[in-house]
Amino acid sequence: MTRTRTVATLLAASLLLAACAGPPADVNPDPPPATSPPTSAPPVPAGPVLTRLATTLGDAAADTTRGAYQYIERRTWYQQLIGPSGPTGWPERVRVDQLWRTDDAADGRQVSVHVDNGGCVPDGGDSNWAGATGDRFDQPPPRQPDALRTHLLIAGRPEEDRPQDIVGGIAMLYERHAPTRPVRAAVLRLLAQQPGLLVQAGVTDRVQRPGMDLILPYTDRSGVPRRDILTIDAHSGVLLAARSAITGLIPPLDPRLGPHFPGLIIAEAANYRLYVDSRRTPNTRTPAAGCQHPALRPGGSPHPGQGVDPARGGRRSPRNPPAGPRRRRARR
Repeated sequence: MTRTRTVATLLAASLLLAACAGPPADVNPDPPPATSPPTSAPPVPAGPVLTRLATTLGDAAADTTRGAYQYIERRTWYQQLIGPSGPTGWPERVRVDQLWRTDDAADGRQVSVHVDNGGCVPDGGDSNWAGATGDRFDQPPPRQPDALRTHLLIAGRPEEDRPQDIVGGIAMLYERHAPTRPVRAAVLRLLAQQPGLLVQAGVTDRVQRPGMDLILPYTDRSGVPRRDILTIDAHSGVLLAARSAITGLIPPLDPRLGPHFPGLIIAEAANYRLYVDSRRTPNTRTPAAGCQHPALRPGGSPHPGQGVDPARGGRRSPRNPPAGPRRRRARR
């Protein structure tokens, strides 16, 4: 789902795995449930569905809230690729990222924490945030599909203009912006233009928010069959989640990459990003940051309207009702 990673990067990771000598680690014994129920409708071509939705979009929090800052909150489930994988793979971790930013990217705040076994640990501290000087990606996104396409591909190489690059750019857009209705409509119209994109209605994300999956099947440059999936709200068009999947056999690869390399590809594809909150806020203290966030304090109530308990592997906290319907490359 992130932009294409180079073989050199994966080779370095593979060599790191071979060099580490730590004891095997167990994966989360209670991983999050599947997101698409067996009763969901079969996928159909996405173009007509997204074009229709773009003309009927309802309000999202980014349209109805006010304040000087955009607030973006994301939670990521990923496998920690350190040491031997063990018989059941690498350990799963959960990271919570919060970003407050002004529209011009001149001022902001970024906080990241890890949530493991009910505990909350700062990850990278609490820092001021500002977009890179001259980084157009951090400026307000265009409201027209063609201009938005150019905007999403700013950081890519010339050959990175395929449908999967558009899908990855949209996931990154939601990590840096709280898109309002005109931008969300442009996103949907741009996605409607992508060949091979499918839509599957009647699905839910990992915290049971209803939506639809936008599914892009393709084969990457290494011959690995993949699917990139965006889960969006069927009313507001807001991005709820992003993930990838390996859908077939991994072909023979360069033996210099080592025996761990296929497992590394599968583990990387197991990442799941949940877009928890996307709205405006009056300052960089609202909502509470890091381990003081209501959803992360022991025994505390989750953020209003979200009900996400990250320590429970992405499940909704039973104490709460169901929720309603940097350009730095995204970290796992």
